[in-house]
Formats: sequence, C-alpha cells, structure tokens
Amino acid sequence: MKSIKKQLMLSILVTVCLSTAIMVGITYYVLKEELDELFDENMVQISHAIAVHDFSPDSVFLLNDEKKRRHLKGEEEFLIQIWSNKNLTYSSLPALELPYQGEGGVRTIIFDDQKWRYYGLSKDDWLIQVSQPIPVRHTVIWEIYYEILFPMFAQLPILLGIIWYLVGYGFKPLKQISVSIKQRSSTFLDKLSEDNVPQEISAIVRALNSLLEKLENSIKIQRRFTADAAHELRTPLTAVSLQLGILRRAKTEQERDDAIKELHKGVDRSTHLVLQLLELARQEPDAMQTVWEECDLQVLLQSLVEDYTALAQQKNIDLKIIAIEKAQIYGDKNALAIMIGNLINNAILYTQEGGKVYLYLSCNPNNITLNIADNGPGIPEDKKNRIFDRFYRLAGTKTNGSGLGLSIVKTIAERHGIRISLEDGLDGVGSTFKLIFTS
Repeated sequence: MKSIKKQLMLSILVTVCLSTAIMVGITYYVLKEELDELFDENMVQISHAIAVHDFSPDSVFLLNDEKKRRHLKGEEEFLIQIWSNKNLTYSSLPALELPYQGEGGVRTIIFDDQKWRYYGLSKDDWLIQVSQPIPVRHTVIWEIYYEILFPMFAQLPILLGIIWYLVGYGFKPLKQISVSIKQRSSTFLDKLSEDNVPQEISAIVRALNSLLEKLENSIKIQRRFTADAAHELRTPLTAVSLQLGILRRAKTEQERDDAIKELHKGVDRSTHLVLQLLELARQEPDAMQTVWEECDLQVLLQSLVEDYTALAQQKNIDLKIIAIEKAQIYGDKNALAIMIGNLINNAILYTQEGGKVYLYLSCNPNNITLNIADNGPGIPEDKKNRIFDRFYRLAGTKTNGSGLGLSIVKTIAERHGIRISLEDGLDGVGSTFKLIFTS
C-alpha cells in the first residue's frame, strides 16, 4: 500500500536536493566571476600603483632574493615584471620566466602549460606586467566555496527533519478522521464533524457524510422492509396453517375440497406477496444496477395492452389505447414495463365489470405524458397521499392484493425521474394516473 506521506517526503527530498544542487552550481559560477573580477582589478591597481613612480634609464629595482621559487605563495601574490625596451629589468619571481607580452587589457595567456591572467601597462619605454596563474585563483575559489557548501549541506538533514515533522503534523487531521470513521458501525452512523477541517479534505469529509447519510437511510429502509415483510407474511402464512388444520380435520369429501381450495388461495396470496416483495427489493435505489437503454414507449405500451387484454376480458372491461404517439425514453426497459403494467393491472382489478380502462400517450418537445384512466370507484381525496405507501390498502377493498403494487410504481418512477399525479377518471369518475416523463 502506497504512503502519501512517504511519497510527499520523497518528492520534497528530491526537490530540495535538486534545488540545492542548482544553488551550488549557481553559487560556484557567481563566486568565480566575482573573484576573477576582483583579482583582475587587483592586477590593474598594482600596475597603476607602480606606474606612479618615475622611471628613468638609471632606475634600479630591488631584486627578489627568492630566485629559485617558481610558485606564487597564494592568491595574495602576483608575478610583477618591469620591462625596459623589452628587456626584463625586474621580476618578483625571477625563476618564473614569463615572456614579454606587450601592453593590453586583462586577458588570458598560456604559460608553462597553464592559463594565466595578464595585464600590461606601458609608460614611456617601460612596460609593467602583472600576472597570476588561474589555478591559484581556483584554489582560493574552492576554499571559499567549501566554506559556503558546508553549512548549506549541513542544514539539509535539519531541514528535512523539520519538513518530516511538519508533514506529519499536517496529516494529523486525516488520522483524526480515520479514527472517527473506524468508530462508525451499522448502529452508529453519525456524520463526521466538519469543525476545523482543513480545506483540502473538507470535500472528502462532506462526501463521507453524504455516504453515511445514504447508508443510514438504506439501512433504515432495509429494516423497515424486513419488519413490514415479516408482518405482512405472518397473516397469509397463518391462514395457510389454519387451512391445513381444517384440511386435517375434514371428515367429508366436500369439506376436504373446500379446504384445499382455500389452501390454494392462501398459497397463491403468499406467493404473490413474496414475488411483490422481491420485485420491490430489486427496484430499490441501492439494488444492483440494471441496464439502461433507449426505450420505445409506443411499442412497450402496445405490448402491455396485449398482455392484459385477457384479464380485462374476464371482467368485460374495455381496455384500449385511445391516443398514442411515438415516444423514446432512456431507462430500464423491464422496470418501466413493471411500472406501467402494475398501473394497468390495478385499473382492471379495481374497476367494476363492464367498466373502461383507457390509455393516452402524448409527446411534446418538453416531456412525454402517459395517462391511465378508468371509471372505477376512484380514490377518496383524503387517501390519495397514502396509496403509494407500502402495504397500504383502502379499507373495504374486496380485491386480493399485497398493497405493494403502487409502492413499486413509485420506486421505479423516482429512479427514472418520472412525476406521478392522480386526477379524476373517465367521465368525472374513477381515477387517472398521470405519468410525466422528462424528454
């Protein structure tokens, strides 16, 4: 597992070392240029200082006693030569036989396989030559350079130690958040505190809080779903158990046939409820992702009407599409079929024999509208806000059902961003479920 802290420290180390190396190079270059300029200026000053004196053919110069020495003592010493008519009259180091160079500004010459810096100043028939080997200068430059480099490199471990501490201190809020996250569990999903959270991780904290909120809601939904399912399954299973008891106590063939019929009804109700519960679980927002694609509502609606025609004919209900236009929507085709199918199924089940169930599909530039209207008993105004609740059924309803159909419709509609409204049905009676799809 990669460590951000170690990667950050490695990046800082490389950056510091690289910048130090660049500074070392720049320092050497600047130092060399400045010292060369200083030594060159010293040669010029020495030449002019000597030229101040009066020279004559009878001038006598004190000779240096160190006739055998061929090396300058250091950067403070220069080779000084005085020439008269190109004849050497004086040399500070006679053993160094630097030849006559003539008058000229400061320049570089080669002598004794070394580079020398030279300056010549002419006065009448006299020439003052001041020179110095460049390696002597470099020795001085390196001595000063080392004195600069030592504190520069000595500070590196101290600097890196301070950076290590500061980086660790900067990561402290992350450790605190990590501890807070570890404290969360399925029974403790409180949001993380956003007080004094650094700006760089505030977005992460907000995202985690949003995730914790969604997780808490999901767990609440699952717990409610489990509790409701257990409660709703208890009744049909109890009925099945009672019917088995009646079947066991039946004494005549007729009693056994009646008990078996009731038992079949109880099993069918239980099976229907379980299937509805499974479908509701599949349509939950946190369920496994399904394939979304372009869906042709016109084709889907015609197919569903064909599927439910037989059920409508059993009750002599007039089921048909009154108006239909070509409409496309992006979504889960199977889920949309379940949603529309549940509404058509409910309209047929709750509409009296000989009734009507009409469908209208229209399309405009802003949205697509699907109306499923019937002329059944309708829904009381004070109950309209509860019909999408799980396991809710209108009191006095004789039709068998689980109370989950409209809850499934609502869940699918929310997933697809479909708005549902409930209006009056055909001829002012019954109900119309209006679905508005956003194009």
